[in-house]
Parts: sequence; C-alpha cells; structure tokens
Amino acid sequence: MVWLGLWLAQAQETPDAAAPTWSVTATDDLEIRYWVRDERLPDPSDVPVFNYLEQVNRINVAATKGPWRIRTQVDQVALLANRYYLDDQLYVERPLFAPDIFAPFGKDTDLYANVEKIQVAYETEKVSLELGDFYAAFGRGVALNLNRNVDIDIDTSIQGAKLVWRPGSWDLTAVVGQLNRQQVFQDNPNRDLRGDLRHGIVALRAERYGLGPANIGLHAVAYDFVEDAGLAEGFRQLAGGPDVFVGGTTAEIVGLGGIDWYAEYDVFNYTTDRLAGENPPLGHAAYASASFYPGKTVWLVEAKRYSNTQQVNAVLSPELYQVAIAPTLEYERAITEDSAAAVGSRDIWGARVRMDWSLRPGEFVPYIATGIYRDHDLEGLHFNDVPETIIHPMVGVDWLPGDGAALINLGYRRDIRDDPAAGSDQQIHGDVTLNFPVAGGFQGNINIGAEHYLWGNNPLQQNDYTESETAWTLSKGPVALTWYMDISSNPLIDSTGNISETLYMAGELQVKPRPNITMKAFYGAYKSGVRCSGGQCRLLPGFEGARTSIVASF
Repeated sequence: MVWLGLWLAQAQETPDAAAPTWSVTATDDLEIRYWVRDERLPDPSDVPVFNYLEQVNRINVAATKGPWRIRTQVDQVALLANRYYLDDQLYVERPLFAPDIFAPFGKDTDLYANVEKIQVAYETEKVSLELGDFYAAFGRGVALNLNRNVDIDIDTSIQGAKLVWRPGSWDLTAVVGQLNRQQVFQDNPNRDLRGDLRHGIVALRAERYGLGPANIGLHAVAYDFVEDAGLAEGFRQLAGGPDVFVGGTTAEIVGLGGIDWYAEYDVFNYTTDRLAGENPPLGHAAYASASFYPGKTVWLVEAKRYSNTQQVNAVLSPELYQVAIAPTLEYERAITEDSAAAVGSRDIWGARVRMDWSLRPGEFVPYIATGIYRDHDLEGLHFNDVPETIIHPMVGVDWLPGDGAALINLGYRRDIRDDPAAGSDQQIHGDVTLNFPVAGGFQGNINIGAEHYLWGNNPLQQNDYTESETAWTLSKGPVALTWYMDISSNPLIDSTGNISETLYMAGELQVKPRPNITMKAFYGAYKSGVRCSGGQCRLLPGFEGARTSIVASF
C-alpha cells in the first residue's frame, strides 16, 4: 500500500490538463507485534513456543469530486509462529477464526482480510445521502450514539442508508440499516474473529432551529438484536420485530438569562424479554446542562437520571461496543473496575458542577469540580450489595507559560454504602502532563497518572492497591524517544510486569521522516486495565514484547 500511495501522490503532483477532478487520499496503518507469553510446555520447559507474531494492516482510501464522496477501509491480520508440531501432531496455539466467520484464505490458515467499510455519499446544502457504512448520533447520544472510538479500538458503523434533508430551518434525518462491527482490532490482540451479528436499526429525527434562541428536536429509534451471524440471518430475524423502541426529545436554548441550556429526555420500551426479562418496566433517561460565564469564570452544571436504560446494550457486551451512550458526568481517566459499574448503572441519578477561573486568560486557568451520584443498582459489575452514594470532588489547573504547559488534575472519590458495616470504597487519584523546552532545542514531555484504591467490605473481597503510569519523552525535530513505566499491585488486572510482578518498563522510538509518515518501534511491557472514552469502558489487555508500526498518508 505504501508504494501505491507514493504513486498516487506523484500522480496528483504531475501537471496534466486532462487529469480528472477527483481528489484521492489514502492512509496505510501497518503494525507488527511480537507477543511474549509466559506459558511453557512441560517439555521442553525452556523454549518459548507460545510467543508469536501478529501483523495488522488497515488501509483507508477516500475519493471526492464535487458533492460526491467514496470511501473504503480494508483490514488485514496475520498470525505467525502460531502453530507447532508435537509428536507429529499439529497444534494451533490460538485460533484466528470462530466457526461463524467467512475466511477468504481458508480456515486452515492464520491469514484474514476483509473490506470492512465502504461508503458512497452525496451532499449539497439541502440534502445529504450516505449509502454503505456511516455513523450516527442523536442529541447527546442517549438513544443513539454510534461513532468511531479509536481511543479504545471500537469501530462499529451502520451499514445501510442515511438521508438528511434540510428544508429551511429544519433538519430531517432518516437512518435504516444493520450494524457492522469491525472484525480486526488495530491495537488489541486478534483471535477467534467472529462474523457480524447484523443487528437492525431504524431511526428518525426532526430538528427545528431558530425558534428564537431555541433549537428543538424529536427522535425515535428501533433496535432489533439478532442471535446468529451473517447478512442473511440478519434479514431473516428481522421478521420478529424490534426488541426495543426509544423515543426522545431535546431542547437547546442559547443565552436565555445569560445561560446556555440543554435538556434531553428519552423513554425506552422493551418489547421482548431478551434485554430486560419478562414484563420489563419502561426505561427513562433525563439529562440537562447549564453553562454560564460570570466575570472570569465559566460554570458548567450537569444533572442526570437514568433508569432501566442500559438494558439496550445488554446483548452487546461480548461484541465490545454499545449503541446508546448517555453522558456519564465522570472523569474518565480515573475510572476503575469498580467505578465502571456506576458508568453502566441501570438505576442512578446525580449531578456535577465545575467552575473554571481564568486568572490569566489563556495562560493560568484553575478549576474546581464536584460530582454527587446515587447508585441503586446492585447487579452487573457492582461489587457492593447495598446502594451507595458517590462523592467525587476534584481540583486542577491548566497552566500555559510561554513555551511550556502544565495540566494537573487531582481528585478524591468515595462510594458510601447505605449499610455502615459495608464500609466505603475510596480512591485518591491524580494526573500531571508537563511540556517544557530543554537545552539544545530539545522538547520534554512528562505524563504521570496515579491512584490509590481502598476497598469497602464486599461479598467478594478485594485487596487495596496502588498503581501508576508514567511516560517521559525527549524530542527534537522529527525524532522522539519515550520511556514508559507502569506500577500496579491491583489484583484485578490479568497482566504481569516484565521487570517484576508489579513493575513494567518499556521504551519507544518515534521518527517522522516526512510530515505524512510516522514510524514507531517499541520494546517492553505495559499493564492491562480499564480504559474509558466517550462514555464507553473497555478492559484492555497488557502487552509484553516488541512492536513496530508505520502510518503513512498520501
């Protein structure tokens, strides 16, 4: 793909009066990982036969001409050193394919490729039509929120048709299609690749702008979740009707009383017992925010009430994505295995207030924030067996002095159980990002995050722990060198350090020979853990070994 991109770039730079008006861009993201595994055979016990190579490539090509746009994404993965013979019998260490997936090169290989996304779009000032793969979200995402989330390696699109018509002060949106989850993970290990469960979706939204200072919206979404993989199965199982209907309204008012307002309310009606059991109650979701700007301060007040809404995502847990993602009001960098339960709670309400104070506008801006939540849910990821009240105050500052920068966030979270004998979960956390010039034209960057966690008394008791993540970078021009160090005594993670049981270290070299090419080489290990982005949380595995990558755009 790299040579093809160079050819495209050269072709576009060559003057030719007869050249077409199509504009073509391409990106190739190639990564090779050498995984070091702890497993050993009884004999020979000193040979690391379970170590293996994983090669992943993602190619995106986009072509535009006037109102037309064509995009495609091709994903490919291969496993090497994944098979061995013992006593003349072939063993496959980790199957690349699940039984329900189409393998173009055969299931007796460790090679897979797929045209993952393809889109044809037409857009003018009045109308937009997308066919193939696209993304969609309504309001703040309570009823529908399907977007790429590369931070945690999630890319589920809608495959079908999306029409947006803009007559006057209206936006009218219609969506119909099936969900298309990525088969190949770009940053996480690939094994047991599954075929698509082609869940169905139909969605409508109408928005009216310019009603004085207000914009008003109404929407409806229907989901039909299937049980068997495959395009044909997706259509066949649609005959049973949707599993859930979601209807909602949004209101945005700008500058009313000097305040910017937003409010959203949604109702979830579960029509089958697959998601919420027999005779499920209606789900309700309410979210509101207000922003105002007295003096040198900026205030943001948010409130939420979610009841029986997370069931819409219940059957999607094995597929590692969600279709409806409401605002969490959480500080995502500090979310742990325990607080992730509150993020996905089926019965929670609360509020968060944040005040930013521009003591030196654009240079020195401290803030203070406090969140208070009431969580009644005791199922799913919850360790507690009684309801709890959560308090989470935070302070921080953004300091941008000249050529440097300092971003500091500190917080204390406490989950207070209703039963005093159950105690409280407590978390002290902080993160610091520093950018600063160094002598000789070098630039330094330090990124540190740490937490200390104290568990309450749980039916399944866990141990208190401390963990930290550190990255030190020294760069000059196109070259950057980074040293990583993770420390964790968290018993819930499933990784082991490469220096000691709790200590992980690694180094990475990054080179940008051209502005459109980035090359990286990594060696060492980092820990596993919960990572959250955009309201979704995922347990990401740790890594030990070597990794090299090249990303090129043309």
